[in-house]
Amino acid sequence: MTGASGAPGAAGSVFPTFCHISEYGEPGYQNLHSLLALSQPLNLWAPSSVLIRHASQIPARHFVRYVEQGFIRVQAREPWLTDRAHRDGHPWEDARWDNEIDGALLAILRNDQGLPESERRVLAAPPERGEELAAERLALDPGQVAYWYGAYSGAGAARRIPEGTLETARRYTDGAPFNVAKLILRVAYNHGAAFEFSGARAPLLLSQADRRFVRLITRARTADGAPLPAPTAPSRNLAAELAVQLLDVLRLLDVHAGPRDLDTFLRGRGRQELVRWIADVCERYRHHPRRELDGLIIRELRHTVGSARFHSPLSELRERPMATAVGSIALAAGAVDFVLAPGNALSIAGMAAGAYQLGSGLAQQMGWAPTTFDGPQWPFLYAYSSKAKKSQLAKIAYALSRHPG
Repeated sequence: MTGASGAPGAAGSVFPTFCHISEYGEPGYQNLHSLLALSQPLNLWAPSSVLIRHASQIPARHFVRYVEQGFIRVQAREPWLTDRAHRDGHPWEDARWDNEIDGALLAILRNDQGLPESERRVLAAPPERGEELAAERLALDPGQVAYWYGAYSGAGAARRIPEGTLETARRYTDGAPFNVAKLILRVAYNHGAAFEFSGARAPLLLSQADRRFVRLITRARTADGAPLPAPTAPSRNLAAELAVQLLDVLRLLDVHAGPRDLDTFLRGRGRQELVRWIADVCERYRHHPRRELDGLIIRELRHTVGSARFHSPLSELRERPMATAVGSIALAAGAVDFVLAPGNALSIAGMAAGAYQLGSGLAQQMGWAPTTFDGPQWPFLYAYSSKAKKSQLAKIAYALSRHPG
């Protein structure tokens, strides 16, 4: 793979995530910039160009560029990626083909066909096996029918089964318990397979229903009392949990953000620093018990930002007062020599050196020399498109204090 093509290896794989974004409708696409901000790369399953264009904060041309640069990877079944008639005839109206986006993705798909799968920016997934696996599971354990139909038909179904799965079951089944259970398991198996296919580290499960649904899967038991083999990636693993917490923090910063250029952040140093930050937090806490993860991201960020300080050359000069004094004395001595012997090259040189030393100190004291900030820059680059400033530090600290975690 060549870096010029912008394939994933050029951008690197620091914190790869996966999102079945269309399951969340418009709210999922409204968060697309935040999903990308915390991911490298962000793996999207069958994204809707209609919703990218009309619901997200990412312009169509930028979305295509992010795919070209390897910041986003797109995966779907082959007809979704290659067949305009399939998309335009799809019962979901937001599946419609958009030539600017989907035409570009098709070109990238064809361009990357000779690369290893891990380096492709657009990937055609193999045919689904979810229906087959779901039917096999229910045939082996008929008791699973009552378990899943009960979750679907009982009170609070919307709180424990993802909205997209519920809608699919209502639209494409006759309501019979076996057919409902088979469809729910089919979707779960397919989502799990898509996550595995992406090679991502963390699934981005954007709703509480997603996370409760995975708990339903892990609690399901076969006829002999053994756990049901989970057909999807576990949502409570460390990376998935912390990614969701970080997404909540980014939403909070969105509320408190000033004028900014998201494209500059997403392509620049800020996003690189952010994905390294979350990857480092995951690494440091990977052996910690689950109970210690609640609110971890907001605690880490509050501590890091709260203890950060600006360092100015003035504070350093206060610790080294003799430097300016010596410069002043040298400058005065040079001036006397210059008056007594104006043509003396040594007097001129000595006076110039003293003036530079004094001038440098005065410039620092007057604030012309830059201050440094020892905290993370990514919250400021995300919220304000600029490096940390003292006035912004107070705003960021206030915003973080408003988080319920």
